[in-house]
Amino acid sequence: MKRSFVTTIVAVLTVSFAQFQISAIGHDAISFRVLQQKSYYFGNIFKLNWHKASAFCRSQGLFLVSIKNQAQLDEVIGYVRKIGYFLTEETLQLWTSGNDLEEKNQYIWTSTGERITLNRWSVGEPNHMKEDDCIIEQCVVLQHYEPPASGRANYSLDDRACYREYYFLCESLDG
Repeated sequence: MKRSFVTTIVAVLTVSFAQFQISAIGHDAISFRVLQQKSYYFGNIFKLNWHKASAFCRSQGLFLVSIKNQAQLDEVIGYVRKIGYFLTEETLQLWTSGNDLEEKNQYIWTSTGERITLNRWSVGEPNHMKEDDCIIEQCVVLQHYEPPASGRANYSLDDRACYREYYFLCESLDG
């Protein structure tokens, strides 16, 4: 009898923690919350290049986001919508941990070392755009345009030059 009661309390606490949200401190704070026991940190106040965004996430004990499947993409989309990003913005260009810096066309999520298998590339991407005969697009963004329209990016992946500055989403690997 006691074991059943304790198990129920633990289950309720687990669900409660999964819905926990920390309020922003001031209007310039970055969004932070726990969703399905995974922490997210949306750097939507300032933009960084891919390397600096990755370093910033690591300095917070987090990693640039990896989107391995549709369920995780839906979680990220829900998070971006819930914080009201599109109330003030029409486009989303968001660094992920994806890149092919090690080997051309071998895109991986650097936070986990797993290959990118999510087939959400924008039409014609990845295209490895070149500049002065050097490939410059090796890092991956998640992009979306509001309102969605035929032929436009709809939460799709695109390779971009790592030196460009975009917003970014960090995540914990637990959950």
